[in-house]
Amino acid sequence: MSRDLERRWVDWLDSGTWRRIAKSSPGARVLRSRTFRAVDTRRRHAESLLRAARHPGRFASVRTFCLFLGTVKSGGSLIGSLLDAHPRAVVSDEADPLRYLDAGFRREQIFALLAKSAHREAMKGRVTARRLEPYSLAVPGQHQGVVTAPVVIGDSRAGPTTRRLGESLDMIERWRTLLGDIDDRYIHVVRNPYDPIAAMVRRGGRTFDNAIEDYAAQCRRVVRLHKHLAGRVLSVRYDDLLAAPSDQLRAVCGFLGLEAGTDYLADCARLIDGSRTAERHTVDWNPHAVAAVERLSAEFDFLRGYAYAD
Repeated sequence: MSRDLERRWVDWLDSGTWRRIAKSSPGARVLRSRTFRAVDTRRRHAESLLRAARHPGRFASVRTFCLFLGTVKSGGSLIGSLLDAHPRAVVSDEADPLRYLDAGFRREQIFALLAKSAHREAMKGRVTARRLEPYSLAVPGQHQGVVTAPVVIGDSRAGPTTRRLGESLDMIERWRTLLGDIDDRYIHVVRNPYDPIAAMVRRGGRTFDNAIEDYAAQCRRVVRLHKHLAGRVLSVRYDDLLAAPSDQLRAVCGFLGLEAGTDYLADCARLIDGSRTAERHTVDWNPHAVAAVERLSAEFDFLRGYAYAD
C-alpha cells in the first residue's frame, strides 16, 4: 500500500464516521460475528506472511517480548506508548497478539502485525480513551512506529491478555514455545482501583456491582499469573510513574533489556501529566460501592494503601 493510500485508509479508520458505523447495532453485530472474525483472521494470516517474506530478518534483533497484565484503564497504554517511543522497541496498543496463537500464526507473522499496528497507531497520534476524554500519547522527537531493528517487541492490551493467560495457564508454555529463544516478560500496571472501576462504569454503562465484580475477577487472574510467572513480572504503580516518570521508565526499560538514553527519558517525561482529574471523581459513588472497593484493596496485596480520597 502506498503511503498516500495508507494515510487515507488510516484517516478513515480514525474518523468519527467509521466509529459510529462500528458502534451501531448492525455494524457491531457484523464486526463481532464469528464469520467476520474468521475472515479477518485469514486476511491477516495472508497479509502477515507476505510482510514477513518481504522483510526477512527484520526481527532478528528481538530479544524480549513484552505483554501487559492488569485491568482496563490502569495505565498500560501510557507505558506501552512510552516504550514504543524507544529507538529499539516496538509496542503496539490493543493488537491482542495471543489471539493469533491458536490460529497457527508463526512468530514472525505476529511480529509483523504488531509492527504494522504500532506504525498505524503512531499515524493516528497514539490517541487513547476515545470513549471517555480522548488525548494523545505521542512523544514528539522519538521513534513511535518507525523502529527498524527492535530489541523489544510487544503489545500493551492488558485485559484480554490477563483473561486468556489467567484462565488457561498452559497457553503460557505454548506462547514460550512459539517465541523460542526470545524471552517473555510481563508488566503489571497497578492503579488506584477506584479509577479503573469508575472508567468501566462511565465507558460501558455498567452498574457499580457489575464493574467491581469484573475487576475483582481480573485481580484474581493477576494473582494466579504472578505465581506462575515468578521473576518475569514487573509491577509498576501508576502514581509512582506520575511522580517520577524518568525513574520508573528507566526501571521498565532495564527490566526489558533496553538502555534508556537521557533525551528519550526527558521527552517521555514531558508527556506525563499528573494534573488530570482522577477518573474516580468523574462518577457519583455510593457508600456501598466505596466499601466494596475498600474490601478489594484489603484482599489483594498489590492494592494495599489505595483509598478513594487519595
